Amino acid sequence: MVAVLMGVSGNLQVKASEGKSGSFTQEAAMWGIGTMMAIYIAGGISGAHCNPMVSISLTVFRGFPFRKCIIYIAAQCAGAITAVFIVYGIYKDAINALDPHKTTGNESTSTGTAFFTLPASFATPVTAFFTDFTSAAVMLGTILALGDDKNAPPGAGMHALIIAIIGFAMACTLGYNTGPQTNPAKDLATRLVPWIVGYGSEMWESAWWVEAWTAAVAGGLFGSLVYDLAIFEGPESPVNYPRVKRKRARKGTKGKWFKTGLFGKSKKQGAKKDLEDGTIGILDPTREKRLDGH
Repeated sequence: MVAVLMGVSGNLQVKASEGKSGSFTQEAAMWGIGTMMAIYIAGGISGAHCNPMVSISLTVFRGFPFRKCIIYIAAQCAGAITAVFIVYGIYKDAINALDPHKTTGNESTSTGTAFFTLPASFATPVTAFFTDFTSAAVMLGTILALGDDKNAPPGAGMHALIIAIIGFAMACTLGYNTGPQTNPAKDLATRLVPWIVGYGSEMWESAWWVEAWTAAVAGGLFGSLVYDLAIFEGPESPVNYPRVKRKRARKGTKGKWFKTGLFGKSKKQGAKKDLEDGTIGILDPTREKRLDGH
């Protein structure tokens, strides 16, 4: 909620003041800073995914529970919608003063695109799709790198700041064609709320929102896949340890424990040592925790 609140507020301040109280650089910075604030506020409780793209990618490539993924996405969408309603309430008078008819075109007085993104008039659907796809891929690959202890992770408390810089960089370099649009929850909220308050239905036309969501999720998954194929070495990724091998190792471990648990203390201790050494099952030495559940 905080990330969308700060980002949309930044957009509307620039638009409602007709550029007198900021610029595109300020808008891009506020999306990054808003994300940083959200991570510092909620990171210790939930991990502050802030984006369905992140939750889905972590579910596929880092074992984040699917049930929690659904709950997180619902919470992200609800928070984003709440944030946009708050921002609209704050800037309602400024919007009515500049754009009383709530237009969504390219005119200097149009405030619709301060909420939601649309492709530039010169951008083809293919160009628009791959702009957001590339943004999402780069962002997710970098986020996974920040959480990889075997790579070059930042110091404690620095993750949020670096992610803010990443978001700022993506907006400054890949934002001209489409916005950019790499957060489906934010995209839903910034279309739904303006539609409810009277901006018409142009934000739903041409089904750009479907393409934007697809590009964000597909780009995030692709960026995660490339990172795991090229760099990541941990067993959490299905690229490094396929599901079939996980099941096979788990069955073997249960069988060993069953046999040694019934016949003598020494055999049971030997099996326990095998588990701790990683001879049986899957051992992650960096976490001192086996992925087989023992």
